[in-house]
Amino acid sequence: MSGELGISAILVLSARQACPLLIAAVGGILSERSGVVNIALEGIMLIGAFTGLWAGQHFGPGMGLALAVCAGGAIGAAHLVFTQKLRINHIVSGVAINILALNLSTFLLRAIYNQADPPLQARMAQTLPVEWFIGFAIAATIGAHVLLYHTVMGLRIRALGESPHRTRLAGVSPGPLRAIGLVSSGMLAAVAGAYLSMALVGRFTDDMVSGRGFIALAAVICGRWTPIGAFLACCAFGLFDALQSGLQGTLAIPTEALRAVPYVLTILVAVAFRSQPPAHLGSDDTEGGE
Repeated sequence: MSGELGISAILVLSARQACPLLIAAVGGILSERSGVVNIALEGIMLIGAFTGLWAGQHFGPGMGLALAVCAGGAIGAAHLVFTQKLRINHIVSGVAINILALNLSTFLLRAIYNQADPPLQARMAQTLPVEWFIGFAIAATIGAHVLLYHTVMGLRIRALGESPHRTRLAGVSPGPLRAIGLVSSGMLAAVAGAYLSMALVGRFTDDMVSGRGFIALAAVICGRWTPIGAFLACCAFGLFDALQSGLQGTLAIPTEALRAVPYVLTILVAVAFRSQPPAHLGSDDTEGGE
């Protein structure tokens, strides 16, 4: 790849690769700003990808996307119940959701389509435009920034992540705010997953999310739990991913090694840009079960 056309192609590919990361990262910010760790982004994306494609085949792409969003919101609500009502450790709850999502999607893929790998029937007859999702990702970033830093609700969400006790003293109940953060996080992660199966690829395969949920979480950390920071981090990862795709076949380096480059760089960036999380993130809120 060289010249203006090569640069243009890399930028377009970067945007396509960064899109699901950014949507999921915005969801992660809303959850973690309210004080709840959400490493279940990976599993929710996977369920969103499968639900969107399956429902899209039966009811049309629009309804498929809507049902994927509903499924993501339901999983976000389940994570809320597990962590806030049943007092399950946030990480344990997230890991359980990820494992369940991986195995459930694999089981349903085999049971519904009766296919070995690759499932040729698990395809979308009509995919949704990639540009719609890219536009939505940008709008979600701007919307989250405005919500968190220019509205009373956003101020309360950020305060909740720092100190639920002081939030209660101000007369604000943590429960509804956390519900908004977790359900919104699940819905956004499901949209990110649906983008993969309904727009970018047009089919569903085993574990097609391939760690993107964890990369989105790393973008949240690198971006210091801010929408704009996460946007820059996701763009950087998208660029790394596009560059390794463009270099495949041009260097005497194994393809597997090139594919690992974006993930290795993400780890290095996360280590280099360590930042202070919300003070009460992941802590056990023992007051009132909110």
